[in-house]
Amino acid sequence: MSTIRQFDMAEVIRTYSKPVFGFALNRVKGRVEAEDLAQEILLRLITSVSSGANVQNLEAYVWTIARYTWANWLKKRAHAPMTIEVNGMSELLSGHERTPLEQLLETEAYRTLRHEISFLSNIHRRIVVMHYYDELKHSDIAKILGIPVNTVKWHLHNAKKELKKGMERKMQEAGTLSVNPIRLTGTGHSGTPGQLGETHDFLGRALAQNIVFAAYHKPMTIHEIARKLDIPPALLEDEVMYLADYAFLTEVSSGKYQSNTIIWDITVEQWEAQHQLYKECAAKVADVHFEALMDIRQQVQETGVYYPDDDYNFLLWTLLPKNIEEQAWRCCPEGGSYDPTVAPVRKDGGHYIAYATLERSNKPKLSFDPRHYSFCGTMNRACEGSPLYLWQLDTYWSDRPGWRHLNFKDVGVCYSFWKGKLPDDELHREQYAFLLEKEYIRKTEEGFRFNAVWIDSPEMLHRLNAVMPDLSNIYKPAIANLYEKTLAITMQNQPKHLAPQIAHMVRGNTGGGRLITYILKHLVDQGKLREPLPHQKKTITTWMGPVK
Repeated sequence: MSTIRQFDMAEVIRTYSKPVFGFALNRVKGRVEAEDLAQEILLRLITSVSSGANVQNLEAYVWTIARYTWANWLKKRAHAPMTIEVNGMSELLSGHERTPLEQLLETEAYRTLRHEISFLSNIHRRIVVMHYYDELKHSDIAKILGIPVNTVKWHLHNAKKELKKGMERKMQEAGTLSVNPIRLTGTGHSGTPGQLGETHDFLGRALAQNIVFAAYHKPMTIHEIARKLDIPPALLEDEVMYLADYAFLTEVSSGKYQSNTIIWDITVEQWEAQHQLYKECAAKVADVHFEALMDIRQQVQETGVYYPDDDYNFLLWTLLPKNIEEQAWRCCPEGGSYDPTVAPVRKDGGHYIAYATLERSNKPKLSFDPRHYSFCGTMNRACEGSPLYLWQLDTYWSDRPGWRHLNFKDVGVCYSFWKGKLPDDELHREQYAFLLEKEYIRKTEEGFRFNAVWIDSPEMLHRLNAVMPDLSNIYKPAIANLYEKTLAITMQNQPKHLAPQIAHMVRGNTGGGRLITYILKHLVDQGKLREPLPHQKKTITTWMGPVK
């Protein structure tokens, strides 16, 4: 490390006076002001060196002092109008004519230019920074990078073209995701979640949501997604790779990614049209189905199926949804495959279709309350090596917090209670607290009683299934019409590459799913199906037992 001694200062001043003046003249509007700036730069240089500063590279040291002084100069004069130019960088913003940039550091154009530089390839970015910011000559850049001078010039020429295109595009864009990011709500899945969870666990972050939205209608490179989000590609790459690893994005060709997540953006017209179709379908089948189950009440009781308090209305809250699902699914048109191309087998073991809803600032004003038709499920819980099985559907009328609330543990603890293997003692306090909290059991004057539908053997389930009515004659035409028309409505404005996933989702909703809620609502409105009592809301639309 060398030190510039005091007796060397005269030579330093003689050597750099003219270059420093040129530096100043290229940055301020008049000769007098340039002389003032040059004098201040030289004064700071003398002061710094006189204080005993150690200098490794005199050339770099001088221009570091110059740029630092110039930056402070601009800050002091920020309130005054000023015309400045940065060593040729104005050509990146202009056409063939070089024009001064007004208050360069304060203008949106300069901020945009700096932002655009971050989008250049690595080699272009390095050469632009070295040439325009570090003020290195082409030959110096060539030595540093170990490439020919002409190659440096070629890269610089291409970089300037890219910057100009980016600036023009940036000035034309309005309402981009950078200033108007979307938000996804209602994230969900159709299938089995993995060890890391499901859609919400991966798309809970705003960045992830905007990435899958940006690449929704057409494949995009990371660079193109970055443009949409106005984020440097380097900061985006890991997130894109993560979403692709877990199949929320698909790499459809080398370096191009497309969303593999359904994003529902349903208009009021679509909502209303679908609502009308589901209502009409429910009206065709609901009353017939209800009466058919009422007609077999005696046979159902004779199967031995348990339902609390001999309340057949409570049992209907399970029999109806379960049998609607079976009848409607059998009558659904073929299609809606569930192979891995439709429902990806994900890296964490999940196997599901991912979906979410695009949140709009203006909530749609509908002629109906959509909460009555919300649902989660149907959900199944089983375990390899165990005969136990649990089925559940959450609806508007049930009082449960969602699919994460339901575990195989539920049926395991219930089975122990049912078989009398759970004595009411201090040792089993925790299990009883669990059963009471979920209301699988109730405390009565006679003691604890089971509070859900229980089917105690495969033979009992077989007897129950044998007495269920076959309603295919009314379901088949109704479901075919509902599926065909609902699918046509749902596919409006949706990308073709997600058609198989959307078809599966529509098949699930028309072959059970949402249709169940419309049938239940129809029967409640008709006064045929009574709403569940408060102590029944946590265990309706649930059945379990050793019937896997």
